[in-house]
Amino acid sequence: MIDSMRDVLRVFINGQLTGSVSGRWVKVVQPVKFVPGDNDLVLLSQTVGLQNYGAFLEKDGAGFRGQIKLTGFKNGDVDLSKLLWTYQVGLKGEFQKIYDIKENIKAEWTDLTPDVIPSTFTWYKTYFDAPDGIEPVALDLGSMGKGQAWVNGHHIGRYWTKVAPKEGCQTCDYRGAYHSDKCTTNCGKPTQIWYHVPRAWLQASNNLLVIFEETGGNPFEISVKIRYTQSVCAQISESHYPPLWKLSHSDFVDGKISVDDMAPEIQLRCEDGYIISSIEFASYGTPQGSCQAFSRGNCHSPNSLSVVSKTCIGRNSCSTGISNAIFGGDPCRGIVKTLAVEARCIPSSNIGFSQL
Repeated sequence: MIDSMRDVLRVFINGQLTGSVSGRWVKVVQPVKFVPGDNDLVLLSQTVGLQNYGAFLEKDGAGFRGQIKLTGFKNGDVDLSKLLWTYQVGLKGEFQKIYDIKENIKAEWTDLTPDVIPSTFTWYKTYFDAPDGIEPVALDLGSMGKGQAWVNGHHIGRYWTKVAPKEGCQTCDYRGAYHSDKCTTNCGKPTQIWYHVPRAWLQASNNLLVIFEETGGNPFEISVKIRYTQSVCAQISESHYPPLWKLSHSDFVDGKISVDDMAPEIQLRCEDGYIISSIEFASYGTPQGSCQAFSRGNCHSPNSLSVVSKTCIGRNSCSTGISNAIFGGDPCRGIVKTLAVEARCIPSSNIGFSQL
């Protein structure tokens, strides 16, 4: 029994995890089972952030407070608070750097089978080949619980697959007073499952992945993903100013042309190594909606798709001026027109023509 504990406590008896407790300055009552003779008791304290503002923040602290004692003996309680304790920061695997390419041989690794998966405080390692291409690479750790990951000795960070409550999501409306449950989204889904791995850290094959899992998970379901931006969107109206580079043009600086003579431009750009393969939506007029949910309004130029497609398809980036002349006339007089475009990007190696 511990009088008071903050954040997370793991109790180990003779090297085996006996129980876990979490909370902020809560009393700990954890049943334990000893064997005859000497027993090894280890208390692992984990801190989830420290107070960094407010009065007397330096007195908040972390870890344990008060007495640590064993209860339930015939001869009374045993106070462990004043006994000789040893203290260590971190874990043995961290000190040995078993996540490093050269140092991981120091650990005694055993083969893992799907029917026998250790649940908590376990180090895992495996090897994987880098995906072909130039797309960003990520690890899908949705099957794991909480821990850390390393690739070829590089620390990609901590992961914590917290799942949001299934209830509480609703149509978002920011009007009115704020409260913590306002505009809640992604109910029943993890907060994050993908973790970026820079390609500069990878080699073509035999990349070392080391995982330290704290709460339990299934490493057999970890996968390597590639990700790239498939769609790019833009929406500009004829009331916008032209691009800044036009304002520094010599004709404008010399006063030969005015801002009114220069049309605004809509600009699209795929990631490096990708080109625009198709225009999914284009409307010059009064389009509605937002990216990947655009729709035509009451005013629409029938030349919208052909004008943008001719300018952009096959290129990494493109720009289209916004004016009635470019789109073959005024589709609705007396109304400020807007051009909305959604384009699809694919790797430039996937199609037969090259970037212009």
